Amino acid sequence: MKKLLLTTAVAVTFAAAQPALSHEGEEHTQGKEMQMEHTAHADEAVSKATNSDQALSEIQGAIKEIGGMIKEGRIDEIHEVSERAATAIETLKEKSALEGDKKNRLDASLKQFSTQLGKLHTVSDAKDAEKTSAEFKKTEGALKLVESALK
Repeated sequence: MKKLLLTTAVAVTFAAAQPALSHEGEEHTQGKEMQMEHTAHADEAVSKATNSDQALSEIQGAIKEIGGMIKEGRIDEIHEVSERAATAIETLKEKSALEGDKKNRLDASLKQFSTQLGKLHTVSDAKDAEKTSAEFKKTEGALKLVESALK
């Protein structure tokens, strides 16, 4: 049940961020088969973190993995890893014990990071190595803001 709720929350998050996460050049009039395939793919990308420390580690690991993929020219593999990181963002937001101004700062930095991750996701789906590399650097910077907000 918890996995279903998290998957639903992720789906709603992605739908709300559609302009940032839209896939350039892709047809968006999906049939039922493609929607079911994407839902199954989203289930695989669900964060396994149960607390904020694990969620942050998952995010950091995903960004490190994406960096390696870019260096190796495996841009087409970034899609799934970025989706996994996106679900970990939601887990971090939900499981954080921060309150008040610190919580507001974390939420703002997570929103910025999520937006930047969406841009990275989009350019990597377009298989544009140069833009992917540039967006990755911005994504790393946005992650530093999240890490700073957690201190």
